[in-house]
Amino acid sequence: MDFSYKKFLIGLLFSGFFFLSIYWISSDFSGILKVSKNANYFLVIFGLVSYSFSLVLRSYRWNYLLRKNSSNVSTKKLTPIVIVGYMFNNLLPIRTGEIARCFYLEHKLGVKKIFALGTVAIERISDVISLSLILVLTLIMIYINSESSEFINYLPGNKYSFILFILLIFIASLFLILAPFLRLKIYKIFNYFSSNSNVFIKKFFKFVEQFFEGYFSINNSTKLFKLISISLLIWILEIIMYFFIAISVNLSLDSFFLLVLTILFFGTSANLAGIFPSTAGGWGSFDFFGILVLISFGVDDQLSLAYVIFVHFCLWAPVTLIGMMIFLKDWIPLKKNKKAIDK
Repeated sequence: MDFSYKKFLIGLLFSGFFFLSIYWISSDFSGILKVSKNANYFLVIFGLVSYSFSLVLRSYRWNYLLRKNSSNVSTKKLTPIVIVGYMFNNLLPIRTGEIARCFYLEHKLGVKKIFALGTVAIERISDVISLSLILVLTLIMIYINSESSEFINYLPGNKYSFILFILLIFIASLFLILAPFLRLKIYKIFNYFSSNSNVFIKKFFKFVEQFFEGYFSINNSTKLFKLISISLLIWILEIIMYFFIAISVNLSLDSFFLLVLTILFFGTSANLAGIFPSTAGGWGSFDFFGILVLISFGVDDQLSLAYVIFVHFCLWAPVTLIGMMIFLKDWIPLKKNKKAIDK
């Protein structure tokens, strides 16, 4: 069985489980169409603008990590490549689009794909740390706010196991992002094994070495602080989109502050659910955990389902369509040139 086929089946299995769980929570899907019809699309557009800024900021962050290896990169050049990467992520299972993005980068700007993959890995870890920090801050605000403190008792499993789970994710991510500070020791171990290996193993170590070059782009505390700061801003901009869409579909709670806490918790939890395998675009895990959070905060189950699916569609559709147009614009001339060469 082909490896990509295996990944597809694993993602399909997890997504199927999450969608069955969603069906168990709310079997009435009629609210999705109603919400999409009655939404205030002026506010939805404001949300999409905020999301667009987050994509540009993602390109700036990637430029910050890549420029050590190439002077040819810039935020302007990387933005369409990041969008194409999102398109691939939305069409391929288990975030395979991240690999496709690195291949596309090499094709467009000549940056080594393995080096780029190392920078993507450090990006993803900084995302997990940033989301965990926002989630911890949200939990603190929930705990001290009398209107929402009872929500703590409705956390999945129980409050202690949930907080422990988030803490473990944060500590693991922190350990991984601090690995570049131990690069000299890691390289020493790496060189020892590579010098005492056969040709095949040496080729593998050459691959790993290129990956480490990208992964070790962040090698001092100043760079690390800047990376985490950029990542925090990226996610704040994306969560602002969720907030605009919540207002556009009249998702209301007892107070404005409680609504802000709800959207913060929804945004962080649903995106941290990306650590679970799923089909293309994260369909299943994002929706299940997002709905669970909203219902726990007292939002109606049908409205929770409709809102989460609507948000996910807004995340998925525009960037996929734009990414496809950018990719086809590059791909069609490439195919024509290839045919001309063959002739």
